[in-house]
Amino acid sequence: MKKIAFLTVAILALLPGSAFSQAQAFRNFIIAANSPTNPKGGKDAFQALGGEERFELPTWGKGWAISRGDEVIRDGFLFNLDHESNDLYVRDESTAQDVVVDKNSVRRFALFNGTDTVYFVKNIAVDPQNKTFYQLLGGDPQGAVVLLKHRLAKLIPVDKNDYMRNFNGDYAPHYQSKFTYYVVDAKSGVHAYNNLGKKELLALYPDRQELLNAFFAEHKRPDDRALHTLFDSLNAL
Repeated sequence: MKKIAFLTVAILALLPGSAFSQAQAFRNFIIAANSPTNPKGGKDAFQALGGEERFELPTWGKGWAISRGDEVIRDGFLFNLDHESNDLYVRDESTAQDVVVDKNSVRRFALFNGTDTVYFVKNIAVDPQNKTFYQLLGGDPQGAVVLLKHRLAKLIPVDKNDYMRNFNGDYAPHYQSKFTYYVVDAKSGVHAYNNLGKKELLALYPDRQELLNAFFAEHKRPDDRALHTLFDSLNAL
């Protein structure tokens, strides 16, 4: 793999409202990278590198990102998240330049998946180095309770003895994802779970038994939307 070449750019203080300032913000908090894993060449590039098993979106998508200096990029830019490296990719539509965001500089971002806007934040309580992006599932990062989800996509090596793969010449990368849920509570700290269900939440919040019993009576296997509603409720109590 070729070594990633980084290009750093000086920061100028400009208002982020105009098209020019958005372009300036793009230069301010993103490091341009020539990387063999940085997808180029149209909508099929992500699929060839692992598709939705590896990336948040199957193609480039709309969204926005905010830097540590509060620069905003949105219009004229496309986004995707690589769950193998936890890297945010950005494409400048005017130049077709693809870059990897400098993790030290971006604070939060959002991706639109065609149905929902998915929010990603950092959390120093979970990651003291403050470099990892977590999906914000529920609650307020500045509030009493917040639920985060971290997804790690891992490449599964091709089995060279797999007859069907050899027969079909199928050596495309295959990924599997591991999910970790983090409950960040202002009083009790950080709690990590591979599975977050009724048992875990009742043990964590025995004084919210009535709310949790009612919730799980309606949601036997809650999805992200349901968990979002639950943790907003917990945060409000």
